Amino acid sequence: MPDEGLDYNFRGRRQNEAVILVVKFHKWLLMPIAYWWLATGLVIGLAVYYLGATSLVSVIVSLLVLVAIFYSLYQWFLWNGGNYIITNQRVIRTEQISLFRRQIAEAEISRIQEISTEIRGPIHTMLGFGTVKIRTATGGNSVDIEDIANPYDIQQEIARVQQQLAETGHTGPTINRPKGLS
Repeated sequence: MPDEGLDYNFRGRRQNEAVILVVKFHKWLLMPIAYWWLATGLVIGLAVYYLGATSLVSVIVSLLVLVAIFYSLYQWFLWNGGNYIITNQRVIRTEQISLFRRQIAEAEISRIQEISTEIRGPIHTMLGFGTVKIRTATGGNSVDIEDIANPYDIQQEIARVQQQLAETGHTGPTINRPKGLS
């Protein structure tokens, strides 16, 4: 059944461009927040155990909790600010590098020469996330889709869109997307 694409808008979207997939970074990348809170709890526990419930400990606890809250919000902001948009014309990577720095790269579907996947390491293998490597005809331009769940499925979806574009030459909004990917 034909699909008109996802109802997702972004700056720079072309007139006949249909969004096929919007992919976020894997949630595992938020683990530093958990580690930070674990370390904060450990320091607070040690401070209370060795120094007692004094006003100095109250100040230390308050400062540590504030730092942990700001660190958590910052890490979530970086994670949430990045995504990958796959349309019937382009693959777009948006990455929030820091608070005031964002990087956007794109590759035209018609110029993609090679698509491969890489899952490296035990955590990535167990949790099923990795990288889709995209190489374009221009050589210097690559848009790697990093740290995403099910990279093989994403690779196959890009290849399917690329094949449909090659067969029909159609770049309009109608794309036949499998039901499993959304």
